[in-house]
Amino acid sequence: MTTVAADVQQLDRAAVQRWLPQLDRWLLDGHFYGVQHTWPQLYRSDGEGRFFVRLDGERLVSHCACRLVTLHGANGPQRACLLGSVATDPARRGRGHAGDVLAAALAATAPLVDLTLLWAERPELYARHGFVPGALETCLVLARRPRPDLTGVRQAEPRDHGALHALHEQKPWRVERSLHTMSGLLTTPGMTTAVLEDGGHVVAYACCGKGADLQGHWHELGGSDEALARLLPAALHVADLVESFLLLPPYRHELRERLGAAVTGAFQVPGPMLRSVDGDRAALWVDGLDSV
Repeated sequence: MTTVAADVQQLDRAAVQRWLPQLDRWLLDGHFYGVQHTWPQLYRSDGEGRFFVRLDGERLVSHCACRLVTLHGANGPQRACLLGSVATDPARRGRGHAGDVLAAALAATAPLVDLTLLWAERPELYARHGFVPGALETCLVLARRPRPDLTGVRQAEPRDHGALHALHEQKPWRVERSLHTMSGLLTTPGMTTAVLEDGGHVVAYACCGKGADLQGHWHELGGSDEALARLLPAALHVADLVESFLLLPPYRHELRERLGAAVTGAFQVPGPMLRSVDGDRAALWVDGLDSV
């Protein structure tokens, strides 16, 4: 435990465990899955989260979490801080506690990274910390079609993790992951991962749901646009979905057209907020498994 600023403390994953039920209520009230299942890369026993908290005695007052990663984008590899789970005791909101823990997290991590991405509601609250709105992201509406080609399509199994990690590493924009990290993320409860196998090799995968987050959303894709256009219509049947949403990475220029009649609509959603050391807003993409 380290005091970083104005009685805000930095905790490791083991130290923050005692307050997970409280964070479940603050961040995911009413959901079956809690923070440990929804953001395993932060809170699970093998996670790599850093936590900044303000306490009142033994009582948790405010909290945020982050992890440091290598992010590959239009500017090549950069060190990045992924920051989220900003939460304050409902009885003590409006007193600047969230701003203080966020400021402490930024002060501790800014010297180590080129940019920080923030997942948070009400972006107007974070402008004073140097964050600007992220780029709009495209979300496609997918409808289940009758009689899709199910050849080679199935749910992923642990034996597939190495192949899925290799497909992830081929993406031009991505968060760098080890095979161990990838394997752990692929076991996230509440998630369906469908794969396309061709000639005895897995050539594409798609993930839907992640704990309490991104239910009904295909949020991570691997493989060529051609292979994914074969996989996704069948994946709706694998996941037993009549309709779902697809977060479309901007570098996948052909996928929407290749999906054809399976796409019944499209809209835009705000991406994570950005705080850059040099003010650069280079194009980048964070898959849903890495979002915090």
